[in-house]
Amino acid sequence: MTEVVSIVSETLRDLIVEEAKFLSGVTDEVEEVQAELIRMQCFLKDADRRQQKDETIRNYVKEIRRLAYRIENVLAAYAVEVASREESRGALKFLKWLVCGLTEVIALHKVGSEIENIKKKLDKLATSLQTYGVIKEERQSSNANQQLISRRTYPHQVDEYFVGMKDDISKLVSLITDSTERSHRVISIYGMGGLGKTTLARKIFNHIDVQRCFKAFAWVSISQQFTTRTILGDILKQLLPSQREIVMNMEETELVRELYKVQKDIKCLVVLDDLWQVEDWKCLSPAFPFAESNSKVLITTRNQNVAEAEFPYQLNFLNEDDGWELLRKMAFAQKDIKDTEIDPKLENIGREMVRKCGKLPLAISVLGGILSKKLLHEWENVNKDVDSYLRRNEGSKEGYGVVLQVLALSYDELPYYLKPCFLYLGNFREDEDIDVEMLFQIWIAEGMVSSKHQESEETLIDIAEEYLSEMAYRSMVQVQVNEFSTSKRFWSCHIHDLMRDFCLAHGKEVEFLKVLNFQKGNVPLSDPSPDYPCRLSVHTKYDRDFYSLDVNDMKIMALKFHGQHRSLQLRSQFHIDCDTRVAYRCVKISFPPEMFESQRLKFLRVLNIEGHDFEGGKLPKGINKFIHLRFLGLKDSKLYELPSSIGQLQYLQTLDIRTESLTEIQVPNVLWKLKQLRHLYLPKERFTPKGKGKEKLNFYGLSNLETLVNFNSEYDDTRDLSGLVNLRNFHATAFGNKSLHEILSYIANQHKLRETHLDVCLGGELQERLVPLNDLLTFLNLHHLSLILCRCEFQKMELLSHIPSNIIKLTLSHSQIEGDPLEILGKLSNLRELNIRLSDLSDGQVIVCKADSFPKLRSLEFTYVSNMVKWTVFEGAMPNLCHLEIDLCLKLEMIPDGLRFIASLKEIRILGMPKEFNDRLRVVDGQEGADFHKIRHVPLISLGERRGKRIWN
Repeated sequence: MTEVVSIVSETLRDLIVEEAKFLSGVTDEVEEVQAELIRMQCFLKDADRRQQKDETIRNYVKEIRRLAYRIENVLAAYAVEVASREESRGALKFLKWLVCGLTEVIALHKVGSEIENIKKKLDKLATSLQTYGVIKEERQSSNANQQLISRRTYPHQVDEYFVGMKDDISKLVSLITDSTERSHRVISIYGMGGLGKTTLARKIFNHIDVQRCFKAFAWVSISQQFTTRTILGDILKQLLPSQREIVMNMEETELVRELYKVQKDIKCLVVLDDLWQVEDWKCLSPAFPFAESNSKVLITTRNQNVAEAEFPYQLNFLNEDDGWELLRKMAFAQKDIKDTEIDPKLENIGREMVRKCGKLPLAISVLGGILSKKLLHEWENVNKDVDSYLRRNEGSKEGYGVVLQVLALSYDELPYYLKPCFLYLGNFREDEDIDVEMLFQIWIAEGMVSSKHQESEETLIDIAEEYLSEMAYRSMVQVQVNEFSTSKRFWSCHIHDLMRDFCLAHGKEVEFLKVLNFQKGNVPLSDPSPDYPCRLSVHTKYDRDFYSLDVNDMKIMALKFHGQHRSLQLRSQFHIDCDTRVAYRCVKISFPPEMFESQRLKFLRVLNIEGHDFEGGKLPKGINKFIHLRFLGLKDSKLYELPSSIGQLQYLQTLDIRTESLTEIQVPNVLWKLKQLRHLYLPKERFTPKGKGKEKLNFYGLSNLETLVNFNSEYDDTRDLSGLVNLRNFHATAFGNKSLHEILSYIANQHKLRETHLDVCLGGELQERLVPLNDLLTFLNLHHLSLILCRCEFQKMELLSHIPSNIIKLTLSHSQIEGDPLEILGKLSNLRELNIRLSDLSDGQVIVCKADSFPKLRSLEFTYVSNMVKWTVFEGAMPNLCHLEIDLCLKLEMIPDGLRFIASLKEIRILGMPKEFNDRLRVVDGQEGADFHKIRHVPLISLGERRGKRIWN
């Protein structure tokens, strides 16, 4: 597990730099241990690659991992202890200071002895591991060869149970046989393992139109064991079968030259199956005459970077119908059962299993093979635990079934620094859209993101984003691109259920993580197997519309932590998570004292508790004991008070206290003490502590802060903003013109800012509500702007052809709008989302979208806009609009005719509008309403009425 050693050696380096003052007595010893870990890491990379399946090696690596964590814990604890004494010395008398100094000397001697102990054990382990590696080197070579042979593919293999992919075959055959497009000389099919890329390539290779189109053919299986000369030789022997003997004696340069000539003279098709690295393709590409021949190359790969080097073709998952057809063919292959004889109930069970397989063809095929040996009444048993059947099917090794073995190849190919980041994704629930902003901060808190990869002006968040991007290119995760941000490429990420199964299986094997899943009545604590997880994720169970985590379960879990395996601390993750997508009520959770007294939580780095109703609205006592916390997340939880002891968490990098909506929370004025803080998410609703008047939160000294969300001029001191010199992401609310001026002044002078969200709430008398539109709309450092209780005089703005602005999202709420807002806002060239809600238009105002307006707008919503009578859209306006919502605009006569010109529209929602308005859009008994022709081209049209909540027809 080289990644663990890498994480710890990186952390030791940071400790030496950051805590030099407190580690001065043991710096040399620490540097020696760090150097030994780095040497061991280099060796382990090789050992990991060569002997991954060896039990002895795994046992050695476990010992190294535990020693690595042990040294980190010892040093971190010592540094904190000395630091706390330093802070209190000013108030101590000489005698107490002397006693403290003596205690420190004793502590220094103790930590020095402990480090020496660990160093001796590391030396011994390193020697033993190296010796073992030399002895076993010869045997493992044959293991590698066996793996290579098992991965080899052949074009003549028949896929008896092939289903679906008809559109893919049609498109690819057309591209392959088209001789006019030079850009299609090399076509790359890419996607995650098990999708059927090789199967599809084989269908293309053997297709009758393709066979007629080319004169010579070659198919080579690349896999991870790559030798340029061998691959080129194999291709040439297939293209020139009569010259096999001559080809065998050619040097690599001769092979390149001859292969180039053959493909130039003869129209050839070459398939490179299972190509992994861009570098491998660069080695092979000189042998292919792309610019001066009609020959073609078809590549299959899991790596999007390889695919994008040429013409990429992404392969997707099967749809449910094709998945069921594949499962049915495999399951009934040896049974004399016709389609019409299949019980509908059995088909429903089969379709459910297809969904549980994530519609992955390989998993469906394997499951079909299992079902072919089962009686029909046994299908329900298989359906109850599909995952375990896939893991333990015939041919499994080390507890992995065929499916996980295929997915493991992608993991094995990852760079060592990405492996822990990928395994960490196993902490999250099945099918969860993972918030990448939170994920990046947890990776950093864990020490998984290396500062060695940083370049000028880059933050660790930037590096984490690159890590995720690399995994996405390798088809190991799916990412959702963030179109509404200037600083964040991704909104969320998602991991396939079977990839998650691999993370859990491998993570448990290497003591990296464990998930306790209490959902649907599971009792994971009954598992008797001893393990030593460094990261623990707890998923709470739910019953109908609410969740509960039984106190007895919590006590058992706490006692288990407290009483077992004290030699290894739960150092990194205690993640308690409620699925808020299904239920809106919070989990009521009571932490038993044993939980926070447990020695296994002493070195906790990440504590993420989402969506919980804390007893008494308070955090449990003892939170300040977790002195090593880097990440504390309490998002969507019900809390009324944050303890002042939170200011003692001096290593804290991320604090997220965005508590449950509408819940006011008391935040003590201690956050300025958290000097290491980089990401701070404040609650929207707050109240000031009793007896302290109008005291505002201070942020003086938080010079490392990169993210500040929900800064509020009502509660927070705007004078401290000038000290936040490293802020990249700033979300603020300005109450009143004075605060607005102060915040805008800070934004204008903060050159490192990448994204700013600003809510402006003016209120008061009519004149006091007048907002400076010219200043705000042309302020280049603003990206999301919301105007609340404002008076907007659009008719007084200059009529420029283009307004210089970086605003991406704009909301007008509870405001008085004078003039036509669309005439002005349509000139914002970067605007992607516009919402006008609960606002008043001028009497008789006609709003107009001109021909060239809103060039990038994707979402437009009107909600309860008074006096909105007529809306005109000219052809050419809003060419990228996807989503339109009209809600309770009761005076609007009809939808604009110009909507029929917007081909990009995917969805229109009409809500709470008069019956006459809706009737114009309906089709009743084949009879189209008067306005239906304007939106006929839109795939999803929703017409609904309000009865307390949204109901769509």
